[in-house]
Amino acid sequence: MKPSNCYHWPTAFVVLSANLYEVIAERLQASEDVNMTNVMLSGVAVTVGRSSSGTRSPDKVLQTFAQHLGMLPQRFNEEWKLAAPFYNKHCCPSINEPPDLPVGGRDLSLFIVDYSNLPSLAVLVTNDSPIRAQFAVVYGKDGSIANPIFGILESLDAFSVKANFQLSLSDGKTDIGDVGIFQIPDPQTPNQLVVYQTAGALQHATAFDGFKSFNMIEGRKFDAQAWHLGMTLTSVQGKFHTTNGILKMMPDVPGDSLFVADLDTLHAGSRSLAIWFSSNGMIYPAMVSWAEYDESNRWKVFVRYLTQHTIEVLDQEITCALFGPDLRLVLAPPPPATALKEEFEEQLRKTPGDAFKAASVAANLKNMPSIAIPEGYYNTKVKTLDFKDGPDLYVLYHHAQRKHAYQNKRIFEHVFAGAERNIGALGLLSFDTVASKLTYPAAMTFLLSQERFAMGWAMDGVEVGTGHNCLIKHEQEKVYIAGEIMFEGDERVRFNFLSGTFTRQIIPLYDPGEASFHDQWIGLISALIGKAWYSQLQLLLHDKYKALLKVPTVTYTDDVLIPFEPPVQSTKMAFCSSEPWMQSCACIASGDSNFNWCKKLEGKNEPCEHDDCQPSGR
Repeated sequence: MKPSNCYHWPTAFVVLSANLYEVIAERLQASEDVNMTNVMLSGVAVTVGRSSSGTRSPDKVLQTFAQHLGMLPQRFNEEWKLAAPFYNKHCCPSINEPPDLPVGGRDLSLFIVDYSNLPSLAVLVTNDSPIRAQFAVVYGKDGSIANPIFGILESLDAFSVKANFQLSLSDGKTDIGDVGIFQIPDPQTPNQLVVYQTAGALQHATAFDGFKSFNMIEGRKFDAQAWHLGMTLTSVQGKFHTTNGILKMMPDVPGDSLFVADLDTLHAGSRSLAIWFSSNGMIYPAMVSWAEYDESNRWKVFVRYLTQHTIEVLDQEITCALFGPDLRLVLAPPPPATALKEEFEEQLRKTPGDAFKAASVAANLKNMPSIAIPEGYYNTKVKTLDFKDGPDLYVLYHHAQRKHAYQNKRIFEHVFAGAERNIGALGLLSFDTVASKLTYPAAMTFLLSQERFAMGWAMDGVEVGTGHNCLIKHEQEKVYIAGEIMFEGDERVRFNFLSGTFTRQIIPLYDPGEASFHDQWIGLISALIGKAWYSQLQLLLHDKYKALLKVPTVTYTDDVLIPFEPPVQSTKMAFCSSEPWMQSCACIASGDSNFNWCKKLEGKNEPCEHDDCQPSGR
C-alpha cells in the first residue's frame, strides 16, 4: 500500500538550506531519464485558465493538495490566475528569456501568492538549475516566517504533490547564499515587489547588544533570538525599518504591537527579545519581561527598549497586540483543555441516555464554531487520486453518490430529536452495535453536526458515497467537527480530524487557536466513544446483572486512517454498473487526457465529462 502524498505525509522535512539549488536538483534527478523528462516539462508553459475535466493538467493536482489543507475552490481559482502566468515567465528559457531574480533571492526565490493566508500557491525558482521553476503549495511556518513549509509539484506530469519541504533561513549559522521569500507580484503593479524575508538582507542582530549586559537571557538563546529578529530589521536614515512583506502579514491592529522572538519562553515566565512597533510609527529593539492578558486580544507587557544608535535602555509598561515569530496574533489564553469534555459529561448527568446529542449540546454551549458545507463541495468537489498499484483517477464527488453507500450498508447515523434522517442510513444506537457488523480493521469518515452524528465506511481510497459531503442531509446543516475513525477489533479505536471539507474550514473560526481546538475536541470525542460504546439497554442490564462491560482503548492520532488503496470491485460497480450518470464521475488519466474510466475498462476512449456527473445528467 502506498498512501497518497496528497493525504499521507512523512514526518521528516526535506530542509532546503545550504547549496539549495543543488539539493533540489539532487532530489529531482533520481536518474538521467527522469531528469531529462523533468527538464523538458519544466520548459513547458501552462494554461492560465482552468482546464476542462477531459484534460490532464497540473492545476487539478495542485487543487487536490490545496483543498485537503482547506483552500476553497474560488480562492484556488483566484490564486491560479496569479501563479500560472508568473510560472510561465520563469519556467521556459526556450520560449522567452526569464526575468532576473530579485536582490536577496538571486540564487533561489520562493514566490508566494499570499503568505499571510495559508495554504497558498507558490512558485519556487532556482537560478542556474536545469529545472528553473516549479509549482508549490505553502501550508505552514516552522515557528517562524523564515521557515516556510510547502509541497512541490516535481514536474508538470506528476500526479501528486510531494509534501514536507522546508526552506530554512533562520539557523543563523550557515551562509546559504542569496535566498529570499517574496510575494508573487500583482500584474497591475508588477514592479512593486513585496519582500517577506531574505537570508542575504542587511542584518541587525547587533541592534540588541545593549541588553547583553543585563545577563537576563542565556547566551545561546540570546544570540539565536537576536539573529532571528535582526533579519527583519534594516536601518534607513538612522531609523529602524522592516520589510513591506512583514508589515503586510501583520493584521492591522490599532496602537502598539510587539513582535516576540520566543513566545514559549515568555509564557514560561522567562524573558524574550522582541521588536516594538510603537503607535508613534517608530520601531525599537526590545526585551519583554512579562506579559499578562488584558482584554480584546491585547496584553499588558513590561518592555525595555533601545533608542536608535544609543546604549540608552528605557523601561515602559504598555498595552499592546502581541505577535509570535510566525506573525500570528496572540489571542486570549485558551480555556482549560478539558472544558468541552466536562460540559459533555455535565449534559449526560442532566439528561442521560443520548451521548451523541449531549456532545452536540455541549459544543453549542461552549460556543464551538460550526459551518455549513462550503460552496461547491456538496456536489462538485474533485480530486486526483494517484494509486501506486492501480489507476490514476480524477473523480468528482456528488452528494447523490451516497445512495450507493446506503445500498451497501456503509453509512451509520444517530439523528437528534427534530432532525431529518437520511433515508437508507443504518441507525447508530451505540458504537458496539456498529462494531459487531464490521470486518476489522474498518476505517470510516465521521462528523458531528447540530443534527446528527454520522459515519461512512470507506472500502478504498476513492471513498465513493462515504465522504463527508455524503454524511450530512442538506447543504444548510452545520457541522462542528469531522475526521476519520478506525475500529481495530474490540481492543482499540483511533480517530483524527482530517477533513479539508469541514475541519480545516472550522479551525480558523476558533479564537483560542488550533492547538486549543484540538485539545477540546480530542477530549470530547474520546469521551463520546467511551460513553456511547454501549447502548442504554446494555448499560441497564450491566447494572442489573453486574456483567463486565469492556470498553476499547481510544486514542487520537495525526495519521491518515483510511487506507489509500486502489478501487475495489464494489467501487467499480458503483461508477460503472449502477445509474448511468455515475459513469461520468470517474475518469482515468492517459497521456495528456482524462478519459471516462468505465468506458476505458471496456477498451473505449471517451473524454471525461464531469459536467454530466449529476442525477439529472447535463
